[in-house]
Amino acid sequence: MDDRAVTLQRLQAFCAVYEHGSVTGAAKSMLVSQPTVSKHVRDLEAALGVVLFALERGRIVPTSEADLLYAESRFIGEGMRRLRVTVQGLRSGAGRRLSVSCVGLLAQRHLPGALATLKSAAPGLSVDLTLRTALEQLAALRAGRTDLGFCAGRVEAADLWRTRIGRGTLVLLLPRDHPLAERDRVSTTDVSRLSDCIVVPGDRPIGELMRPLIAASEQATGVVMSYSLEAVPPLSASLGRPAVVDDFTAARIPADGNLVVRPLNPEIGFDVFAFSRRPPDGTDMAARMIDAMRDALTAPEPG
Repeated sequence: MDDRAVTLQRLQAFCAVYEHGSVTGAAKSMLVSQPTVSKHVRDLEAALGVVLFALERGRIVPTSEADLLYAESRFIGEGMRRLRVTVQGLRSGAGRRLSVSCVGLLAQRHLPGALATLKSAAPGLSVDLTLRTALEQLAALRAGRTDLGFCAGRVEAADLWRTRIGRGTLVLLLPRDHPLAERDRVSTTDVSRLSDCIVVPGDRPIGELMRPLIAASEQATGVVMSYSLEAVPPLSASLGRPAVVDDFTAARIPADGNLVVRPLNPEIGFDVFAFSRRPPDGTDMAARMIDAMRDALTAPEPG
């Protein structure tokens, strides 16, 4: 007997013909053509060296050899059905849970959009979402309290796996009546001369990039320091002060509001990373979330 020729498809075709009593019924149950079923059965007979079905008065009748083979292989169909249910559950995320951490600057649009994409493909997946700073995310990943983290800026963690999923830039927020608001782009030299900018702490990944630009403001009397990038635009609008932020945060500012957004010259860019304890494989829910987040970061802003 050629063991390699006794394939799952051929055994399934044999069992279907045995159970339905005809090639036609077997083909319908397997959603394949009749010639395909007939070929599978002939190939199985050739591999086994026995005759499995005989034709009597126009009907297919199992041989004694077929009775023995069916007794040994009749559970294949049920096993495949259970396997399909299991695979469907894995694809839908049923019974699985994913813990995701993210910095606030990606939480307004990108994280919800990515999660919507993931949940559409895996509706049974349970997801825990937490907004954390980059340093908090790295600590949570190392302690096993989260599966996946999304950070932006200069974030290093040699003991963790990371992949770049997008890129952003720093921009300047200005009150509409500010002298620099008349320019299409503002030089970094002019920004560094401002002494009334709202300050973001320099020990944060994005704040570290801003520090050379806002050093004068950081040392000025009456400094306003915000530990949340999301709070900077409303503070800037209320206090009438300039502020350096990322373009993701700036994208949520109304076009008809009392703030304008100006690019910097030269441009100051930063990377967006996904972090996890180990590299996710292609079937992992974490990998699917990373892909969804990457797509969300490259999608154009609405409106």
